[in-house]
Amino acid sequence: MTDTDIANITKKIVAGGHPQAANTAFWYMRAFFTGVANRRNGSPRFPRERIGKAGTGCEPEPSDIGYSFGPIVKLLMLTGQRRTEVAAMRWSELSLEAGTWELSGDRTKNEEPTLIPLSTLAVSVPQSYRRPMTRLFSLRGATALENWTLHDLRRTLATNLGRRQVLPHVIEHILNHKAASLTDIGEIYNLYTYVKEKREVLQMWSNHIEWMIKQAAEMDALAA
Repeated sequence: MTDTDIANITKKIVAGGHPQAANTAFWYMRAFFTGVANRRNGSPRFPRERIGKAGTGCEPEPSDIGYSFGPIVKLLMLTGQRRTEVAAMRWSELSLEAGTWELSGDRTKNEEPTLIPLSTLAVSVPQSYRRPMTRLFSLRGATALENWTLHDLRRTLATNLGRRQVLPHVIEHILNHKAASLTDIGEIYNLYTYVKEKREVLQMWSNHIEWMIKQAAEMDALAA
């Protein structure tokens, strides 16, 4: 099964007068073959203790990660956006009252603009401090989490949302993947941006992260 085979299937469905059915078929085929590839290649698994431990180290002070790097890692965990996009976050992109972060096409890897709903925990990151600068963060002196790469956090979010049966196209819109527009099908027939669905899903994920951070902190307290 190749990309051409999938394109031919969806084009036949569109030609039959069912563009939305083609949209749905695309996403389920994509989810199926991605799952097959992950099982074949061995997707990385991260125990929840590691995620919770990372969260406890993301507070500005005290921190084992670094003052600027900690909040960046926290936002990576909570939003699923790319590390370069989070690290260069600008105050002008944020609406803390509305709980949104808006990225223009010149700020994203795929040059597609995106609106990221921010959970209550994500909003608390920029609310915790304000600097008279265009950007929120400085990377000087930052250190990395041992045995982690920042992209793992993005992958972990997507994997866990899939386990919670979040629809594949909602996950793709959260990640701002190019495939989320479905090129010739979606750009014509589906202009909906799924902001409501993204907000509900990211808040659910934020609640889970908050619970894991609490569990990790309690375990640390018992071990002390």
